[in-house]
Amino acid sequence: MEQGASMGSDPCTPCYTSNRDPRDYRNLIVLTLDAARDAVRRYVSSSNCCCRPRAEEPVIERVTQMPIYRYRLETFTETRHVEKICKPYTGQRIDAPDGNPQAEIWDIDVYTPKMFHEESKKFPLPGSGEVKMCPKCGGRGRSKCSGCGGSGQFRCRCSSVSRQKSRNKRCPSCSGSHRKRCSKCSGRGRRICISCKGEGRLLYSQQLVVKWKTLRSEVVSNVSEQGLSLPLILLQKVTGETMLMDDDVTVHPIAGFTDPPEISGTSERLIQDHRNVCGPSCHILRQRQTVEMIPIAHVQYGYRGRSLSCHVYGRERRVFAKRRLRNLSFSCSVL
Repeated sequence: MEQGASMGSDPCTPCYTSNRDPRDYRNLIVLTLDAARDAVRRYVSSSNCCCRPRAEEPVIERVTQMPIYRYRLETFTETRHVEKICKPYTGQRIDAPDGNPQAEIWDIDVYTPKMFHEESKKFPLPGSGEVKMCPKCGGRGRSKCSGCGGSGQFRCRCSSVSRQKSRNKRCPSCSGSHRKRCSKCSGRGRRICISCKGEGRLLYSQQLVVKWKTLRSEVVSNVSEQGLSLPLILLQKVTGETMLMDDDVTVHPIAGFTDPPEISGTSERLIQDHRNVCGPSCHILRQRQTVEMIPIAHVQYGYRGRSLSCHVYGRERRVFAKRRLRNLSFSCSVL
């Protein structure tokens, strides 16, 4: 694996170039016959319904190499915005305004987490605090109960019963008074204000909300030419041979990549897409782009008198088959 050198900060100069022909990497990731046999043997063993008798060994008939390329772009971004907050004032100390104009949100120094690790933090803005009387309770700390309307009582259900039933039976809930004490306010008619929590005053302030997020985009090339029937979603869980890697504040489209030629155009398009996503409230902190060659082989093998096939993919040598062995009508050797 060979890593290129940065060409400087000139925007017209590609940030990464490779002096090695990408086709030279094919020899590094060719799936050998022994590797294919081991992968198929593990797959057959895991699918075998009989665990005690030794399973029949699969016979590899043909291995067809089908490597593909994966381009991945990661952009680590920082987003900032100011939000207003309100909480009960309990006598805490407030920073008085210093008289200077409020700094721009991008002029405020905040710590930066580890690159490409998503996180979210909130920072109070100094000098933005202001104490005001609670508008809901008028500074009294208590407001009218919504359950009884401030009376402390409400009508009992027995008041809607017919007179004949009320004469013969006394309501045990209200003792015949047709009125019950409100349980929400304990009959006081007022409850602690939910806005100021009984303090009577509110503290209004502002805080800076900072979010770090990683934008990820990837494109798999050379699939249509191979006629690959392997679901591409499976490739997201495997790794390949890293051919090119560029990690910088901002990266530039890959130049000199001719196999396959669409990698250069793909990198240029995705880099521009990530730049378009970031606006005034979002800044790019770091970018990383990689090109991987993922080993894939179509393996044809014989097993229990049948000719079968599967795909062995990734450096992890995972196996995918359209028809699972469990779905095939093999006769069990244990009676």
